[in-house]
Amino acid sequence: MAIDKNAIFQYLKTKTSRPVSLGDIAEALRISGDDLRSLKKTLKSLNKSGEIVQTRSGLYGIAEEMRLTTGFFEAHRDGYGFVLPDKLGEQDYFIPPRKTSGAMSGDRVVIRVESAGRREGRVIKILERGQKNIIGKVCYGKNFYYVKPKDKKIPFDIYIGPSARAKVGDTVLAELTSYPTASRPPEGKVIKVLPAVDSPGLEIDYIIEDHSLPHKFPSPVVEEARGFGEKISASGRVDYRDLLTVTIDGEMAKDFDDAVSIKKTGEGFVL
Repeated sequence: MAIDKNAIFQYLKTKTSRPVSLGDIAEALRISGDDLRSLKKTLKSLNKSGEIVQTRSGLYGIAEEMRLTTGFFEAHRDGYGFVLPDKLGEQDYFIPPRKTSGAMSGDRVVIRVESAGRREGRVIKILERGQKNIIGKVCYGKNFYYVKPKDKKIPFDIYIGPSARAKVGDTVLAELTSYPTASRPPEGKVIKVLPAVDSPGLEIDYIIEDHSLPHKFPSPVVEEARGFGEKISASGRVDYRDLLTVTIDGEMAKDFDDAVSIKKTGEGFVL
């Protein structure tokens, strides 16, 4: 028997005022016997996706009713972070350093809203990890080796065992084998030693490795790109060089992408 997810939501949202047990849900939806296994599987899937939340005592409820919300965590180099809610139009929540529960940038998390006025919360569950590989430098501490991440937004060192591939000072790509918790740092292993960065091209390679991006484009994409040729036609393009443009990028920046243009009209200004 296929379990109706909408029936579960309807029951949790309108028929209950508190988190309920598996037995309560089964009784309300008249599910018994072999169908209980399907119900457990469905609840597990909904809990994993963050659509409903299972408490530490094994009870189930709707996130909104329990002052919980889901979203993506964005870390700051000083240890705190922000959660960008899944719900469109909802503002970010601030997460203090002691309340991140080991979340890393890109993780999809469940937070408990602890101050609606200040929009502050605590990470109570990590639904999905956003990072698998970390680039950093191999260091040696008190009888242990670790990788110090290149990305300053990662406030953790990754503990590794002695590696035959890398020596202290090498820049490496490390794969996380266990993620950080509130009381334990992450662990990993060296999977590749990277060359020292001495050209912009290698910096791009670092980004590709760090985010596990594909190294090559699919053949159809390459073939289509070759069909465009090396010269760009002026057809269909608009010349905006006479439009006043102001940028906040520094004078020595390699690109000027943070910029605005402004034009005066008879009715005022157009930004």
